[in-house]
Amino acid sequence: MSDCCCKKNCAPKREPWMTGETETPVGNVPTVGTILTSRDRRGALKVRFAIGRHDYTVDPGLYAIGSPTPASPVFVSANYKLSFDYLRCALDDTDGWVLVLDTQGINVWCAAGKGTFGTEEIVNRVSKTQLDQIVSHRKLIVPQLGAPGVSATEVAKQSGFRVLYGPVRAEDLPAFLAANFKATPAMRRVRFNLRDRIDVIPVELII
Repeated sequence: MSDCCCKKNCAPKREPWMTGETETPVGNVPTVGTILTSRDRRGALKVRFAIGRHDYTVDPGLYAIGSPTPASPVFVSANYKLSFDYLRCALDDTDGWVLVLDTQGINVWCAAGKGTFGTEEIVNRVSKTQLDQIVSHRKLIVPQLGAPGVSATEVAKQSGFRVLYGPVRAEDLPAFLAANFKATPAMRRVRFNLRDRIDVIPVELII
């Protein structure tokens, strides 16, 4: 659900990673796939070499994964497509909603520091998507790395939604859900292993 998708004659931009639509009380929400296509992988590779880095974005709004119901969890993401892709891939076999914030194409950690992944944007996006009319609960799963920019108290006060901080890595979300929204110490630990270091080598060389 983009900002205007609930208005007549205004549909969200169709993307290759969308697999259909999910009906909600306030309009249809784009359903997204959880398997990366060759186009997704090419795009990620180009971004690793700083090609189109600032344009690699997803429209802010609400998206569906699987076959979500009003009771399904809501995951909050940045609109940097690499962040969004990590999240949707981690949620394979999960039914849920993804609330994408307008972080101006910046990843969660950096956007939290810059203020674009923050309290005001979460409250704004909850309101624009009419999330309270789509889900029956009042919980938002926010990435732990987004915590510096988010005041859970203010989000609850202004939107009525409670912030639950998820694990550092999206890949740990299934275990987090299975444990009734509880993260282990390992899930809270920020790691920068060899694979992570290799991923940033191309863009560092180019810079």
